Amino acid sequence: MVDRYRELEGLKNTRNLDVVLMATVSGFGSLDNPSAAERRRFAELFGPVYEASSPEARRQAVAALSCHAHVPQDVCRYIGSREIAVAAPFLARSPAIADDTLITLIETTTEEHIRAIIHRPDLSQKVIQALIGARREEERQEPAGNFDIDTGTRDDSEALRRTLKAMAAGTDDADRLGVSTLTELQTALLVRFARRAEKPFFTETFTRALGGDRVLARRILEEPTGQRLAVALIALGMNHTDTSYVLPRIAAIDRQENETTEHAAAKLVGSLKPAACIQELLGWQSERERETRVAAEKQEAARRSA
Repeated sequence: MVDRYRELEGLKNTRNLDVVLMATVSGFGSLDNPSAAERRRFAELFGPVYEASSPEARRQAVAALSCHAHVPQDVCRYIGSREIAVAAPFLARSPAIADDTLITLIETTTEEHIRAIIHRPDLSQKVIQALIGARREEERQEPAGNFDIDTGTRDDSEALRRTLKAMAAGTDDADRLGVSTLTELQTALLVRFARRAEKPFFTETFTRALGGDRVLARRILEEPTGQRLAVALIALGMNHTDTSYVLPRIAAIDRQENETTEHAAAKLVGSLKPAACIQELLGWQSERERETRVAAEKQEAARRSA
């Protein structure tokens, strides 16, 4: 097999490189259990031949490799970081990509690449945690204030309130991709976790979307009819279609006799107005701020009297 790769490499100047790329991929793909030397040689050849080939040949080669379980991790990282039109099927389906490689790609590629990874059926817990924590460069500015793990709050709620008020007013200041509202990645994760009934991961992602307030997130999710969850998701920028899909998979929806849960959820979501939802979420946030302030005052009074 190594000799065959060398032969292909020597043909670079005399044959169409598309043919060389497909022959290289086909030759490697025909191996049920390639040796370390064969993997190494394939990794050495793939990049240069890929770069010299046409876009269509690249797509075909990557599609073929998406089904191969023995693609070297160097090649997995290389393919996974290519343009999304080529990388998407590989990221979503390849059985060869190791968890560490997926995490590296989550940390270094674009939102489109990460959304492709979200569609993988076999994500491990540590990869899911990396997805939940994924942040793009424009989001890496940490919010001011300290996160209190015991109370589940961070004292940045005023930033969320300003964002939500801007959304309610319909101004250009509303930033739906900031930490205080759902990002596209968070939306994709919430839909995935609802579809797969992964409620702990759904809760963690939802909590982050609320600015880290675990107490408020728990109160919303524990409300039995799903009304509060629907209000919160609409307020945070999720569209009606995704909200109607998520709701019956996470909450128990009140429904009429002979009415399907999906229809009841769609009817509930359809009755909600974004501006009203935003104002309601702002009220819940203000209530939590008062609770936190009163608790802090009591704690300080107790400390002084001790």
